Amino acid sequence: METKNKKRFWIFIAVAYGVAYAMNIIMIIGFKKNYDLTAFVNTQMMYPACGVILGKLIFRKEDEKLPMVGYITILATTALMMLCALGSIILHIDPIKIPEAGELDIWNTASTLPLIFGSLVAYVAFWVCGKEKRENAGLQRKNILWSVILIAVFIALFFGRSIFSAFLTDLFNHNNDGWTELKEAIINKNMIIGIFVLPINFFFSWAAFFGEEYGWRYYLQPVMQEKLGKRLGVILLGVIWGLWHIGVDYMFYTTKYGTQALIAQIITCIVIAVFFGYAYMKTGNIWVPVIMHYLNNNIAGLLGGGSDSLQNQVIPWSALPVHAISSIIFLLFIFAPLYNKKKAEKVEKTEVQSEEN
Repeated sequence: METKNKKRFWIFIAVAYGVAYAMNIIMIIGFKKNYDLTAFVNTQMMYPACGVILGKLIFRKEDEKLPMVGYITILATTALMMLCALGSIILHIDPIKIPEAGELDIWNTASTLPLIFGSLVAYVAFWVCGKEKRENAGLQRKNILWSVILIAVFIALFFGRSIFSAFLTDLFNHNNDGWTELKEAIINKNMIIGIFVLPINFFFSWAAFFGEEYGWRYYLQPVMQEKLGKRLGVILLGVIWGLWHIGVDYMFYTTKYGTQALIAQIITCIVIAVFFGYAYMKTGNIWVPVIMHYLNNNIAGLLGGGSDSLQNQVIPWSALPVHAISSIIFLLFIFAPLYNKKKAEKVEKTEVQSEEN
């Protein structure tokens, strides 16, 4: 790796991991006081993209044109969300109780405003910035047919995994509870409405999912695959991605089953990294994993009964084998010819490969 690329790499690590872990330390304060930490979780999703963007801006070539408005919008959005997250600890405000609607957390709500505004502005900025700037930033929309096919395949596999997981749960527990819960979740009115609303909501929150995918798939995946090979590179990326969630696993997704949550997270990140990685290599279109990530998180929330279902989960050790076995449906893509280093098929060069050549 050239000197400039090494510096970019360490900037990425410092922002994606350094800032995330530093904020995790602050999260501990809120965790001990039982504060809502959603603002921290949403903001953390933005850090990987910020690491990539800062590296590109600092080491930009003289004549290189980049989508500056979009980039600055992502950075500014992240900064405002960070302030809201910090404010939720430093200037804590007790949630407002709303009759028949639960509690409204002020800082969490405030942190969604820059995300909504930033998502809208950045999307337009990336759309109108011009072909050359999009190509330099890796934001071009291409291979549309394959993109649509793979997104459809992901949705099918997602629900297939859910059904398989329910089947295994019932098999191990000798009852029908898993299938009954899944069936009730799928035919629930909120689920049906949520599915129809998903395409609209994407434009108001896509920046958070871009925040992760621009870091993991667009930047880090090519770096790791260049050094370790396509298969090993993407698998270790999944491990790295899973460990990045450690604070969230112990203080948000669950408060009593952190170790189980972390193991489940690593399993999930490995298998999803394999499929997302395959989709990105196949299409060269970063918007594909962004959309898949958005669908994955939101459909999971809908199946659980709402976004709040992602918090304070109960994850017994017995759930991990079921999770691992049902997730194999995504892991099988590691055997796809596209992951074969000896395959003669030419895969489009990534930005890192182009710079090093």
